[in-house]
Amino acid sequence: MKILQISNRVPWPLNEGGNIGIYNYTRAYSELGHEVTLYCLDGAKHNTPLAEAYKELRKYATVDIVSIDTDVKVLPALTHLLLNKSYNVTRFFNQEFEDKLIALLKENKFDVVQLEGTFVGPYIGIVNQLHTGLLALRMHNVEFEIWERLAKNETNPIKKVYLNKLSKQLKKYETQLLQKVDIVVPVTDDDSEKFKEIKPTVQCLTIPAGIDLDSWKYSPSQDIHEWYHIGSMEWHANSEAVNWYLKDIHPKLIPLDSKYKLHLAGKGINKTAFASYDRLIVKDNVPRAYEFVKNLDVCVVPLKSGSGIRLKILEAMAAGKLVVSTTVGAQGINYIAGTHLLIADTPSQYAEVYSQLQKGEIDWKTIVKNARNLVEEHYSTTALAKKQLDQYTSLLK
Repeated sequence: MKILQISNRVPWPLNEGGNIGIYNYTRAYSELGHEVTLYCLDGAKHNTPLAEAYKELRKYATVDIVSIDTDVKVLPALTHLLLNKSYNVTRFFNQEFEDKLIALLKENKFDVVQLEGTFVGPYIGIVNQLHTGLLALRMHNVEFEIWERLAKNETNPIKKVYLNKLSKQLKKYETQLLQKVDIVVPVTDDDSEKFKEIKPTVQCLTIPAGIDLDSWKYSPSQDIHEWYHIGSMEWHANSEAVNWYLKDIHPKLIPLDSKYKLHLAGKGINKTAFASYDRLIVKDNVPRAYEFVKNLDVCVVPLKSGSGIRLKILEAMAAGKLVVSTTVGAQGINYIAGTHLLIADTPSQYAEVYSQLQKGEIDWKTIVKNARNLVEEHYSTTALAKKQLDQYTSLLK
């Protein structure tokens, strides 16, 4: 098949879940024998190493990248608020990108066009006009749900009203998107159900975010003292999670064990902002997540507002790291608490988990082995990509 992926981000470097989630499947489609074209927007704020990105991505696809300024501007944001339109989405429109897309679709006949998420929605009209094959929408998150949860957790009443408004705008927009594609490919069954609630006739195929097991080698935890969180602080849900952890959870764990430390890594981390915290090691951005993770012990995922599936959990499981997550953070993964990972939703529950680990009351070494087996059996990228493309082939026939 000839496949065109349209993305609002360049899936390189592999330093955050969104990039990894796209890259892994681009690579898998190619390695399964399909001809792939990857057409990307590149937000200026990401500082993408373009030469490096082209070199890597061209191993698997024909690649074109168009730069765009997606920074939030006050006047357009207020205008969209008054017009009840989603500024979250329209700031990803770029005329050069659309013109190049038109030329691409006129010059090439693709079997499948796959839109990588909500934020390439502004180009769906052009795709529907010029593309005669299958149109798929891969939804890495339910975007409106993230903003609903942010609004629910917000204590400032003015911000709460604003966030609720944004979530309603996104829900309206995502509802319209569902009506314009042939198939929606969410990453969790929960997300599939949410899309079916707002459009009962939508055809969904759940394909979880996949893991490259060659890259994520098994290097099991040797202890329980070195905790870590990795994730872009440019994503509001990660920022909220890290700040909650440092404010309310980290201080509870420090008195429990003199060996306990927390390691942070990810794009957009402000070292200065965290300088006052004890037993905190900040690594900024790391070029290879596995190199950061492999010698640490426990992956903590204190998300309160996420959606979709957390690749960082699957990667930690594959690498043999014990995972301690909130219920929200672990959603979308077919886990059994206490068998594949540990769940803690409050600061006191995190403290209780640490105490139990310290006393040997939790068999974490068995949990780590179970987690690796879970990833091998259900979350290998190649197997998942084949399942997805088999369904595409069936629909095309």
